[in-house]
Amino acid sequence: MKIPPNLILITILIVGGFLLLKSPTVVTTTNPILEVTPTTVPVTDKVQILKATYGPPTGFYPIEFTVKAGQPVRLEVLATENGRGCMGSIMVPDFLPDDIQFFTKGETNVFEFTPTIPGEYQITCGMGIPHASLVVK
Repeated sequence: MKIPPNLILITILIVGGFLLLKSPTVVTTTNPILEVTPTTVPVTDKVQILKATYGPPTGFYPIEFTVKAGQPVRLEVLATENGRGCMGSIMVPDFLPDDIQFFTKGETNVFEFTPTIPGEYQITCGMGIPHASLVVK
């Protein structure tokens, strides 16, 4: 028995439409680590301390920092899990091109540098894929 081509096409469209309309389950979680925001120490200390976290569900958080040009910066990144793959390492290539650090759960990676030229710079993995930005004003 030969199946008419129109019936095959209609069947494909119905099955495809069903698959497209079926929505995935969305799970909402809360993570107290997400409450970490970038901070700057008092101006009298002359050091801008930025705090961030790495781990699920957001990866690197927060994803943007703003600092003042000409003042030292200390970037502290707490790893809430061991890094894997592209998210297993971190660097600030425009300021510390040879300093690639790896994530270990519970440890804080620290970068210290002084940005001098205003602009937007990237915080990346060891392969150079951006995960956050640093705006220097």
